Amino acid sequence: MNRLSRLGLAFCLTIIPAISAASQDRGAENTTSEARMITGRVISDSGQPLAGVSVFASRSGGASGQRTSTDNEGNFKLQALDSGFYRIGANLAGYVGFPQDPNSATYYRTGDSASLTLTKGGVIAGTITNIAGEPVVNVTIRAYKVRDADGNRVRTASVSQPRITDDRGYYRIYGLQPGTYVVAAGGQGQYLGAVNPFANDAPTYAPASTRDTAAEFSVRSDQEVTADIRYRGEPGHSVSGRVSGPAPNSPTGNIGLGGVGVRLTDIDSRAVISSAGATGDDRVFQINGISDGEYELSAAAGAGPNTDLSVSVPRRITVKGADVTGLELVLAPLGSINGRVVIENDEKLKCGRRRENAMRETLVAIKRDRVEEKTGTQSKDKTEEIDTTLFPTATESVPNEKGEINLRNLFPANYRFEIRPPGAGWYIREISSGSASPNRPAALNIPRNGFPVKWGDRSAVTITITEGGAGLRGKIAVAEGQTLPPGLKVYLVPVERENAENVLRFFEGTLTGAGTFAIGNIVPGRYWIIAQLAEALDANTFKSIKDDDTLRAKVLHDAEALKKEISFKPCERNLDYELSYDQKASPK
Repeated sequence: MNRLSRLGLAFCLTIIPAISAASQDRGAENTTSEARMITGRVISDSGQPLAGVSVFASRSGGASGQRTSTDNEGNFKLQALDSGFYRIGANLAGYVGFPQDPNSATYYRTGDSASLTLTKGGVIAGTITNIAGEPVVNVTIRAYKVRDADGNRVRTASVSQPRITDDRGYYRIYGLQPGTYVVAAGGQGQYLGAVNPFANDAPTYAPASTRDTAAEFSVRSDQEVTADIRYRGEPGHSVSGRVSGPAPNSPTGNIGLGGVGVRLTDIDSRAVISSAGATGDDRVFQINGISDGEYELSAAAGAGPNTDLSVSVPRRITVKGADVTGLELVLAPLGSINGRVVIENDEKLKCGRRRENAMRETLVAIKRDRVEEKTGTQSKDKTEEIDTTLFPTATESVPNEKGEINLRNLFPANYRFEIRPPGAGWYIREISSGSASPNRPAALNIPRNGFPVKWGDRSAVTITITEGGAGLRGKIAVAEGQTLPPGLKVYLVPVERENAENVLRFFEGTLTGAGTFAIGNIVPGRYWIIAQLAEALDANTFKSIKDDDTLRAKVLHDAEALKKEISFKPCERNLDYELSYDQKASPK
């Protein structure tokens, strides 16, 4: 697999279910062997334990990790782990995890317990024949997921691992997430180096179609769908040109070895259709087997893992009845945010968990803002126009022992910080920018407005984490004859009007099925508390009170009118709070 593909996949493979409130509020660090473990269990979606599952832990900001297997009861232990944040993943042939938002990763610390659920993947199988009805042998088949299990259009169509037909023209693609797929045979594809006798053909979509008339196949867990294809064997077009601009030195044009690569993305589905290396001194490229359609072309260059990349601005092209030649993609360095984390200990309070490893137990993540573009009476999310597999919408960094962080390879955009303190007993006091520059004032309000990054930027921030954070756990009590509506959240907003623009004083907690909630790392002070229905951003995402100005103002207004106050002293933990909710009286 080439480096361009790996850039996206690294963000998607090990996202797992949410960490429990209990593990977020764990006690002080100790040095027992149990404290250096992450334990857990893997079950099927029917609740049955799964044995022989490969489970692995990868640590953010470091290469250390462990791998193990589940026992007959589905239990596992990942041992001898260093302090830090870990993603936990599980693999079992034919099984898949439930889809997670790749930009909202869940993390575990040593001493935590994880519960993972896998479901039997779906299957698409069929036979490829030519116009004469004879089997087409050794042709590549791919399945593109275009809708999720609920029928919602996915933001970026995922592509299955390619399969090759046998001597009967038969293929079988297994381990598919539930959802809706289109299936294509032929074409160059995005995997380099393999012999492909049909690379110059335009892909044929099931049943015998071009992309715009392709049949869609609904795939369910543990079910097989038949998708036969009558292969058209029509020649595709080529897209060619050269890549210019500064790139890291590389002895080869192979992007997998640190060279320059180009990829072609379908505009409508955001699926990666094909890729190729830009070779030679002139960095020329050619992508074959392209159907008529609207595409986006991008180039990237990098010298290896954990290094800075240069990329081109994505360029839109139209292929219609002829080759597209003479294109030029100009590389430019991506931006980065460097800086430091400051941990402020308080010997009088001394309630911060994991004090000895506070730096390694801190995670600094940023997420690219969604950009709305209004066209007529409709609003379109311009973020979808960016190739999110090449330019991930989120990235992270763990500070070293000196507190230094490095968030590199950022596509020009506005970014929001999401900081995970070392544990309970800490809070985020401040996020400030470095010295002023012509493009960025020193007084930039980063928590409220985000942080703008431009091409080639080398920016600096300082994040101050202070001991004394409070915690809240509780449950929702409903009026007689009512039930809790789905999508309810609990919000904390500051009482003092001078803090109305201080986003670090706004908090939210999601309800469990039992009507309980937990909010940690609260800045000491006075708050209004209110339960309201969360507002949807799209079919899969809710608005965040820290990121959405309109939502923040609305919740603040409603909470001030309700006048339900709660206050927190430094280190205070309120673990048995009851909040009344009357659905009829709740603001709409």
